[in-house]
Amino acid sequence: MNRRQFSKITALSAMGATSPSLISTVAASTQNSSSRSANERINLALIGAKNQGGRVHLPTLVSSDDCQLVAVCDVDSTVQAEAIQTASAQYAEQYGKSKYDGIAGVPDFRDIMGNDDIDAVVIATPDHWHVPIAKAAILAGKDVYVEKPLSLHIDEGRELVELANKHKKIVQVGSQQRSDERFVIASEMVRNGLIGEVKHVEVSIKTRSGNAEAWEAEPIPPELNYNMWLGPAPWSKYHSERVHYNFRFVPEISGGEIANWGAHFLDTAQSGLGTDDTGPVLVRGMGERNPFRSRHTSFFDIDVDFEYASGVTMHLKTGKNGVTFYGTEGQLYVNRGELYTTPKELIRRHAKDLPIKMRHTKGGHFQNWFDCVRSRKTEDLHAGVEIGHRSATLCHLSNIGIELKRPLQWDPVRETFIQDAHANAMRNRPARTDWAS
Repeated sequence: MNRRQFSKITALSAMGATSPSLISTVAASTQNSSSRSANERINLALIGAKNQGGRVHLPTLVSSDDCQLVAVCDVDSTVQAEAIQTASAQYAEQYGKSKYDGIAGVPDFRDIMGNDDIDAVVIATPDHWHVPIAKAAILAGKDVYVEKPLSLHIDEGRELVELANKHKKIVQVGSQQRSDERFVIASEMVRNGLIGEVKHVEVSIKTRSGNAEAWEAEPIPPELNYNMWLGPAPWSKYHSERVHYNFRFVPEISGGEIANWGAHFLDTAQSGLGTDDTGPVLVRGMGERNPFRSRHTSFFDIDVDFEYASGVTMHLKTGKNGVTFYGTEGQLYVNRGELYTTPKELIRRHAKDLPIKMRHTKGGHFQNWFDCVRSRKTEDLHAGVEIGHRSATLCHLSNIGIELKRPLQWDPVRETFIQDAHANAMRNRPARTDWAS
Protein backbone atom coordinates (compact mmCIF):
# COMPACT_ATOMS: atom_id res chain seq x y z
CA MET A 1 0.00 0.00 0.00
CA ASN A 2 1.54 3.31 -1.03
CA ARG A 3 1.11 6.65 0.72
CA ARG A 4 -1.58 7.92 -1.63
CA GLN A 5 -3.65 4.76 -1.17
CA PHE A 6 -3.20 4.95 2.60
CA SER A 7 -4.28 8.59 2.73
CA LYS A 8 -7.50 7.72 0.92
CA ILE A 9 -8.29 5.01 3.44
CA THR A 10 -7.18 6.69 6.67
CA ALA A 11 -6.63 10.41 6.71
CA LEU A 12 -4.91 10.77 10.07
CA SER A 13 -4.90 13.38 12.76
CA ALA A 14 -1.88 14.92 14.36
CA MET A 15 -1.07 14.93 17.93
CA GLY A 16 0.40 16.86 20.75
CA ALA A 17 1.13 16.45 24.37
CA THR A 18 1.20 19.03 27.07
CA SER A 19 3.80 17.35 29.21
CA PRO A 20 7.48 16.94 28.34
CA SER A 21 7.42 13.55 30.04
CA LEU A 22 5.14 12.32 27.27
CA ILE A 23 7.98 12.62 24.78
CA SER A 24 9.88 9.76 26.39
CA THR A 25 6.68 7.71 26.58
CA VAL A 26 6.05 8.03 22.87
CA ALA A 27 9.67 7.49 21.98
CA ALA A 28 9.70 4.28 23.99
CA SER A 29 6.52 3.04 22.36
CA THR A 30 7.80 3.65 18.85
CA GLN A 31 11.03 1.80 19.59
CA ASN A 32 8.96 -1.24 20.52
CA SER A 33 6.77 -1.09 17.41
CA SER A 34 7.68 -2.74 14.15
CA SER A 35 9.54 -0.47 11.78
CA ARG A 36 7.30 1.10 9.16
CA SER A 37 8.45 2.10 5.72
CA ALA A 38 8.07 5.69 4.58
CA ASN A 39 5.06 4.73 2.44
CA GLU A 40 3.27 3.25 5.45
CA ARG A 41 3.65 6.26 7.70
CA ILE A 42 1.01 8.91 8.19
CA ASN A 43 1.91 12.24 6.64
CA LEU A 44 1.45 14.97 9.23
CA ALA A 45 1.55 18.75 9.29
CA LEU A 46 2.29 20.62 12.51
CA ILE A 47 0.35 23.87 12.78
CA GLY A 48 1.77 26.09 15.52
CA ALA A 49 5.46 25.42 16.15
CA LYS A 50 6.38 27.51 19.18
CA ASN A 51 6.25 26.41 22.83
CA GLN A 52 3.92 23.40 22.92
CA GLY A 53 4.16 22.72 19.22
CA GLY A 54 7.92 23.06 18.99
CA ARG A 55 9.01 21.99 22.46
CA VAL A 56 6.82 18.90 22.84
CA HIS A 57 5.06 17.91 19.64
CA LEU A 58 7.91 18.39 17.20
CA PRO A 59 10.48 16.02 18.73
CA THR A 60 7.72 13.55 19.56
CA LEU A 61 6.42 13.41 16.00
CA VAL A 62 9.87 13.14 14.47
CA SER A 63 10.71 10.30 16.87
CA SER A 64 7.57 8.37 15.98
CA ASP A 65 7.73 5.39 13.64
CA ASP A 66 4.01 5.79 12.88
CA CYS A 67 4.16 9.16 11.15
CA GLN A 68 6.24 11.40 8.94
CA LEU A 69 6.32 15.15 9.54
CA VAL A 70 6.11 16.70 6.07
CA ALA A 71 5.07 20.29 6.81
CA VAL A 72 5.39 22.93 9.52
CA CYS A 73 3.06 25.92 9.58
CA ASP A 74 3.55 28.99 11.74
CA VAL A 75 2.65 32.65 11.26
CA ASP A 76 6.08 33.60 12.65
CA SER A 77 8.66 32.87 9.95
CA THR A 78 11.51 32.66 12.46
CA VAL A 79 9.64 30.12 14.59
CA GLN A 80 8.78 28.12 11.49
CA ALA A 81 12.36 28.10 10.20
CA GLU A 82 13.78 27.05 13.56
CA ALA A 83 11.26 24.21 13.87
CA ILE A 84 12.08 22.90 10.41
CA GLN A 85 15.80 23.12 11.12
CA THR A 86 15.40 21.18 14.38
CA ALA A 87 13.21 18.48 12.88
CA SER A 88 15.37 18.15 9.77
CA ALA A 89 18.49 17.66 11.89
CA GLN A 90 16.72 14.98 13.91
CA TYR A 91 15.56 13.16 10.76
CA ALA A 92 19.04 13.41 9.23
CA GLU A 93 20.52 11.77 12.30
CA GLN A 94 17.89 9.04 12.30
CA TYR A 95 18.45 8.26 8.63
CA GLY A 96 22.24 8.52 8.83
CA LYS A 97 22.38 11.38 6.36
CA SER A 98 24.20 14.69 6.43
CA LYS A 99 21.08 16.58 5.39
CA TYR A 100 17.30 16.13 5.24
CA ASP A 101 15.02 18.28 3.07
CA GLY A 102 11.63 16.62 3.41
CA ILE A 103 9.78 19.24 5.52
CA ALA A 104 7.97 22.12 3.84
CA GLY A 105 7.43 25.50 5.46
CA VAL A 106 3.82 26.68 5.04
CA PRO A 107 2.93 30.19 6.29
CA ASP A 108 -0.85 29.81 5.76
CA PHE A 109 -2.65 26.78 7.22
CA ARG A 110 -5.18 26.92 4.38
CA ASP A 111 -2.51 25.74 1.97
CA ILE A 112 -2.12 22.60 4.08
CA MET A 113 -5.82 21.86 3.75
CA GLY A 114 -5.55 21.88 -0.03
CA ASN A 115 -2.68 19.38 -0.04
CA ASP A 116 -4.00 15.84 -0.48
CA ASP A 117 -0.59 14.35 0.35
CA ILE A 118 -1.02 15.51 3.96
CA ASP A 119 -3.11 13.00 5.85
CA ALA A 120 -3.56 14.80 9.16
CA VAL A 121 -2.77 17.89 11.21
CA VAL A 122 -1.45 18.62 14.68
CA ILE A 123 -2.96 21.86 15.98
CA ALA A 124 -0.83 23.56 18.64
CA THR A 125 -1.91 27.15 18.12
CA PRO A 126 -3.37 29.57 20.68
CA ASP A 127 -6.86 28.58 21.85
CA HIS A 128 -8.87 30.83 19.53
CA TRP A 129 -7.57 29.00 16.46
CA HIS A 130 -8.25 25.44 17.67
CA VAL A 131 -11.78 25.02 16.34
CA PRO A 132 -11.47 27.05 13.10
CA ILE A 133 -8.41 25.09 11.96
CA ALA A 134 -9.86 21.76 13.11
CA LYS A 135 -13.06 22.45 11.17
CA ALA A 136 -11.05 23.30 8.05
CA ALA A 137 -9.05 20.08 8.41
CA ILE A 138 -12.16 17.92 8.78
CA LEU A 139 -13.77 19.51 5.73
CA ALA A 140 -10.53 18.84 3.84
CA GLY A 141 -10.77 15.14 4.72
CA LYS A 142 -8.09 15.07 7.38
CA ASP A 143 -8.12 13.68 10.89
CA VAL A 144 -7.10 15.95 13.73
CA TYR A 145 -5.15 16.03 16.95
CA VAL A 146 -5.97 19.34 18.63
CA GLU A 147 -4.54 20.75 21.81
CA LYS A 148 -6.67 21.39 24.85
CA PRO A 149 -8.79 23.29 25.60
CA LEU A 150 -10.78 22.21 22.58
CA SER A 151 -12.53 25.55 22.15
CA LEU A 152 -12.60 29.22 23.04
CA HIS A 153 -16.37 29.27 23.60
CA ILE A 154 -19.16 26.74 24.10
CA ASP A 155 -21.06 26.95 20.82
CA GLU A 156 -18.05 26.39 18.58
CA GLY A 157 -17.13 23.28 20.54
CA ARG A 158 -20.54 21.73 19.86
CA GLU A 159 -20.24 22.70 16.19
CA LEU A 160 -16.94 20.86 15.95
CA VAL A 161 -18.38 17.74 17.61
CA GLU A 162 -21.22 17.63 15.10
CA LEU A 163 -18.90 18.22 12.15
CA ALA A 164 -16.47 15.49 13.22
CA ASN A 165 -19.32 13.03 13.70
CA LYS A 166 -20.88 13.90 10.37
CA HIS A 167 -17.64 13.35 8.45
CA LYS A 168 -16.53 10.41 10.61
CA LYS A 169 -13.12 11.89 11.39
CA ILE A 170 -10.81 10.82 14.19
CA VAL A 171 -10.41 13.84 16.48
CA GLN A 172 -8.29 13.41 19.59
CA VAL A 173 -8.01 16.23 22.14
CA GLY A 174 -4.67 16.72 23.90
CA SER A 175 -5.97 15.85 27.36
CA GLN A 176 -3.17 13.34 27.85
CA GLN A 177 -4.03 12.59 31.47
CA ARG A 178 -6.69 10.32 29.96
CA SER A 179 -3.79 8.07 28.91
CA ASP A 180 -1.81 8.33 32.15
CA GLU A 181 -2.07 5.08 34.15
CA ARG A 182 -2.55 6.83 37.49
CA PHE A 183 -5.48 8.83 36.20
CA VAL A 184 -6.97 5.75 34.53
CA ILE A 185 -6.77 3.79 37.79
CA ALA A 186 -8.26 6.72 39.70
CA SER A 187 -11.24 6.89 37.34
CA GLU A 188 -11.77 3.15 37.52
CA MET A 189 -11.78 3.23 41.31
CA VAL A 190 -14.23 6.10 41.53
CA ARG A 191 -16.56 4.83 38.81
CA ASN A 192 -16.68 1.36 40.38
CA GLY A 193 -17.61 2.74 43.80
CA LEU A 194 -14.38 1.64 45.48
CA ILE A 195 -14.43 4.80 47.64
CA GLY A 196 -18.17 4.50 48.13
CA GLU A 197 -20.74 6.88 46.70
CA VAL A 198 -19.08 10.09 45.52
CA LYS A 199 -20.50 13.18 47.19
CA HIS A 200 -17.99 15.91 46.38
CA VAL A 201 -14.96 16.64 44.18
CA GLU A 202 -12.22 19.19 44.88
CA VAL A 203 -10.29 20.40 41.85
CA SER A 204 -7.24 22.55 42.47
CA ILE A 205 -5.18 24.24 39.73
CA LYS A 206 -2.25 26.60 39.47
CA THR A 207 -3.23 30.10 38.38
CA ARG A 208 -1.00 33.03 37.53
CA SER A 209 -1.93 36.69 37.35
CA GLY A 210 0.36 37.57 34.47
CA ASN A 211 1.56 41.15 34.05
CA ALA A 212 -0.55 43.96 35.54
CA GLU A 213 1.44 46.75 33.88
CA ALA A 214 -0.39 48.94 31.38
CA TRP A 215 0.55 48.34 27.78
CA GLU A 216 1.09 50.51 24.75
CA ALA A 217 1.27 49.43 21.15
CA GLU A 218 4.64 48.25 19.84
CA PRO A 219 5.85 47.86 16.25
CA ILE A 220 4.90 44.52 14.73
CA PRO A 221 8.06 42.50 14.08
CA PRO A 222 8.57 41.77 10.37
CA GLU A 223 8.72 38.00 10.88
CA LEU A 224 5.20 37.85 12.39
CA ASN A 225 1.99 37.88 10.35
CA TYR A 226 0.11 39.51 13.20
CA ASN A 227 -3.19 39.85 11.34
CA MET A 228 -3.29 36.09 10.84
CA TRP A 229 -2.07 35.45 14.39
CA LEU A 230 -5.16 37.33 15.61
CA GLY A 231 -7.35 35.65 13.01
CA PRO A 232 -10.95 35.47 14.30
CA ALA A 233 -10.12 37.39 17.50
CA PRO A 234 -11.01 41.09 17.82
CA TRP A 235 -8.40 43.44 16.44
CA SER A 236 -6.01 44.83 19.04
CA LYS A 237 -2.68 46.52 18.61
CA TYR A 238 0.47 44.46 18.95
CA HIS A 239 2.44 44.06 22.15
CA SER A 240 5.23 41.54 22.58
CA GLU A 241 3.90 40.32 25.95
CA ARG A 242 0.47 39.47 24.53
CA VAL A 243 1.55 36.99 21.86
CA HIS A 244 3.21 33.56 21.71
CA TYR A 245 2.96 31.84 25.11
CA ASN A 246 1.50 34.91 26.82
CA PHE A 247 -1.70 34.52 24.79
CA ARG A 248 -2.75 32.43 27.79
CA PHE A 249 -3.45 35.59 29.82
CA VAL A 250 -5.43 37.47 27.13
CA PRO A 251 -9.19 36.70 27.41
CA GLU A 252 -9.85 37.50 23.74
CA ILE A 253 -7.48 34.67 22.80
CA SER A 254 -7.76 32.18 25.67
CA GLY A 255 -9.75 31.18 28.73
CA GLY A 256 -6.77 31.86 30.99
CA GLU A 257 -5.43 29.37 33.50
CA ILE A 258 -8.95 28.01 33.94
CA ALA A 259 -8.75 26.79 30.34
CA ASN A 260 -5.09 25.83 30.70
CA TRP A 261 -4.74 23.68 33.83
CA GLY A 262 -8.48 23.53 34.34
CA ALA A 263 -8.92 21.76 31.02
CA HIS A 264 -6.76 18.95 32.42
CA PHE A 265 -8.05 18.61 35.96
CA LEU A 266 -11.70 19.38 35.34
CA ASP A 267 -11.41 16.71 32.67
CA THR A 268 -10.09 14.30 35.32
CA ALA A 269 -13.12 15.09 37.47
CA GLN A 270 -15.45 14.43 34.54
CA SER A 271 -13.72 11.13 33.86
CA GLY A 272 -14.02 9.96 37.46
CA LEU A 273 -17.66 11.02 37.72
CA GLY A 274 -18.55 9.34 34.44
CA THR A 275 -20.05 12.57 33.09
CA ASP A 276 -18.25 12.69 29.74
CA ASP A 277 -21.51 13.30 27.89
CA THR A 278 -23.09 15.80 30.25
CA GLY A 279 -22.21 18.49 32.80
CA PRO A 280 -23.36 20.41 35.88
CA VAL A 281 -26.72 22.07 36.31
CA LEU A 282 -25.50 25.01 38.40
CA VAL A 283 -22.35 27.14 38.49
CA ARG A 284 -21.31 30.11 40.61
CA GLY A 285 -17.88 31.66 40.78
CA MET A 286 -15.56 34.37 42.02
CA GLY A 287 -12.12 35.45 40.89
CA GLU A 288 -9.65 38.28 40.49
CA ARG A 289 -8.22 39.95 37.42
CA ASN A 290 -5.74 42.72 36.70
CA PRO A 291 -7.07 46.23 36.00
CA PHE A 292 -8.48 47.17 32.61
CA ARG A 293 -5.75 47.90 30.04
CA SER A 294 -3.26 45.69 31.86
CA ARG A 295 -1.14 43.53 29.64
CA HIS A 296 -2.86 40.45 31.03
CA THR A 297 -6.46 40.34 32.26
CA SER A 298 -7.54 36.69 32.57
CA PHE A 299 -8.96 35.51 35.89
CA PHE A 300 -6.77 34.22 38.73
CA ASP A 301 -7.35 33.44 42.45
CA ILE A 302 -10.46 31.59 41.39
CA ASP A 303 -13.22 29.98 43.45
CA VAL A 304 -15.96 28.19 41.49
CA ASP A 305 -18.73 25.84 42.64
CA PHE A 306 -20.65 23.36 40.49
CA GLU A 307 -23.65 21.18 41.21
CA TYR A 308 -24.68 18.11 39.18
CA ALA A 309 -28.20 16.72 38.78
CA SER A 310 -27.06 13.65 40.75
CA GLY A 311 -26.44 15.86 43.80
CA VAL A 312 -22.64 15.67 43.48
CA THR A 313 -20.93 19.00 44.10
CA MET A 314 -17.59 20.13 42.74
CA HIS A 315 -15.30 22.97 43.77
CA LEU A 316 -12.61 24.52 41.54
CA LYS A 317 -10.00 26.65 43.28
CA THR A 318 -6.51 28.08 42.96
CA GLY A 319 -3.81 25.93 44.54
CA LYS A 320 -1.59 22.95 43.84
CA ASN A 321 -2.72 20.91 40.85
CA GLY A 322 -4.76 17.84 41.73
CA VAL A 323 -8.20 16.28 42.09
CA THR A 324 -9.69 14.79 45.27
CA PHE A 325 -12.82 12.62 45.14
CA TYR A 326 -14.75 12.38 48.41
CA GLY A 327 -16.80 9.20 48.80
CA THR A 328 -18.85 7.69 51.60
CA GLU A 329 -16.05 5.17 52.32
CA GLY A 330 -12.97 7.30 51.77
CA GLN A 331 -11.08 9.73 49.58
CA LEU A 332 -8.93 9.47 46.47
CA TYR A 333 -6.37 12.05 45.36
CA VAL A 334 -4.70 12.03 41.93
CA ASN A 335 -2.16 14.31 40.30
CA ARG A 336 0.69 13.85 37.86
CA GLY A 337 2.99 11.38 39.57
CA GLU A 338 0.68 11.00 42.61
CA LEU A 339 -2.16 8.68 43.52
CA TYR A 340 -3.25 7.81 47.03
CA THR A 341 -6.35 7.05 49.03
CA THR A 342 -7.57 7.73 52.55
CA PRO A 343 -7.62 5.22 54.21
CA LYS A 344 -4.46 3.94 52.51
CA GLU A 345 -5.76 0.39 52.15
CA LEU A 346 -8.54 1.53 49.77
CA ILE A 347 -6.07 1.53 46.89
CA ARG A 348 -5.84 -2.25 47.23
CA ARG A 349 -9.44 -2.55 46.07
CA HIS A 350 -8.37 -1.80 42.52
CA ALA A 351 -8.33 -4.93 40.39
CA LYS A 352 -8.10 -5.85 36.71
CA ASP A 353 -11.57 -7.42 36.60
CA LEU A 354 -13.64 -4.42 37.69
CA PRO A 355 -17.08 -4.14 36.03
CA ILE A 356 -16.36 -0.66 34.67
CA LYS A 357 -13.06 -0.56 32.79
CA MET A 358 -11.31 2.45 31.29
CA ARG A 359 -9.32 2.10 28.08
CA HIS A 360 -5.64 1.24 28.53
CA THR A 361 -3.23 1.69 25.62
CA LYS A 362 0.46 0.86 25.62
CA GLY A 363 2.43 3.87 24.48
CA GLY A 364 0.06 6.49 25.83
CA HIS A 365 -2.06 9.21 24.26
CA PHE A 366 -0.26 9.37 20.93
CA GLN A 367 -0.29 5.63 20.35
CA ASN A 368 -3.99 5.52 21.16
CA TRP A 369 -4.59 8.17 18.54
CA PHE A 370 -2.50 6.42 15.91
CA ASP A 371 -4.28 3.13 16.57
CA CYS A 372 -7.69 4.75 16.18
CA VAL A 373 -6.71 6.48 12.97
CA ARG A 374 -5.85 3.11 11.51
CA SER A 375 -8.83 1.24 12.98
CA ARG A 376 -11.27 4.14 12.38
CA LYS A 377 -12.84 3.33 15.77
CA THR A 378 -13.69 6.70 17.32
CA GLU A 379 -15.12 4.90 20.35
CA ASP A 380 -11.59 3.76 21.29
CA LEU A 381 -10.19 7.29 21.58
CA HIS A 382 -9.13 8.21 25.09
CA ALA A 383 -10.08 11.87 24.65
CA GLY A 384 -12.46 12.14 21.74
CA VAL A 385 -14.06 15.36 20.59
CA GLU A 386 -17.20 15.01 22.76
CA ILE A 387 -15.05 14.48 25.86
CA GLY A 388 -12.90 17.48 24.95
CA HIS A 389 -15.96 19.63 24.36
CA ARG A 390 -17.61 18.76 27.68
CA SER A 391 -14.43 19.43 29.65
CA ALA A 392 -13.79 22.71 27.84
CA THR A 393 -17.39 23.67 28.57
CA LEU A 394 -16.66 23.44 32.31
CA CYS A 395 -13.84 25.95 31.78
CA HIS A 396 -16.12 28.30 29.89
CA LEU A 397 -18.89 27.96 32.48
CA SER A 398 -16.34 28.90 35.14
CA ASN A 399 -15.25 32.05 33.32
CA ILE A 400 -18.84 33.08 32.60
CA GLY A 401 -19.86 32.49 36.21
CA ILE A 402 -16.97 34.59 37.51
CA GLU A 403 -17.69 37.32 34.96
CA LEU A 404 -21.39 37.59 35.83
CA LYS A 405 -20.90 37.19 39.60
CA ARG A 406 -24.14 35.31 40.21
CA PRO A 407 -25.43 31.71 40.23
CA LEU A 408 -26.23 30.37 36.77
CA GLN A 409 -28.51 27.46 35.95
CA TRP A 410 -27.18 25.30 33.12
CA ASP A 411 -29.02 22.76 31.00
CA PRO A 412 -26.32 20.22 29.98
CA VAL A 413 -28.64 18.51 27.47
CA ARG A 414 -29.59 21.60 25.46
CA GLU A 415 -26.33 23.31 26.44
CA THR A 416 -28.01 26.56 27.32
CA PHE A 417 -28.41 28.70 30.41
CA ILE A 418 -31.96 28.61 31.76
CA GLN A 419 -33.85 31.88 31.30
CA ASP A 420 -30.67 33.96 31.16
CA ALA A 421 -30.18 35.88 27.92
CA HIS A 422 -27.02 37.61 29.13
CA ALA A 423 -25.29 34.36 30.02
CA ASN A 424 -26.47 32.69 26.79
CA ALA A 425 -24.97 35.52 24.76
CA MET A 426 -21.60 34.51 26.22
CA ARG A 427 -21.81 30.98 24.80
CA ASN A 428 -20.50 32.43 21.56
CA ARG A 429 -18.02 35.04 20.41
CA PRO A 430 -18.42 36.73 17.03
CA ALA A 431 -15.41 36.44 14.75
CA ARG A 432 -13.83 39.33 12.88
CA THR A 433 -15.56 39.77 9.53
CA ASP A 434 -12.56 38.66 7.49
CA TRP A 435 -12.28 35.40 9.44
CA ALA A 436 -15.90 34.44 10.08
CA SER A 437 -16.63 30.90 8.90
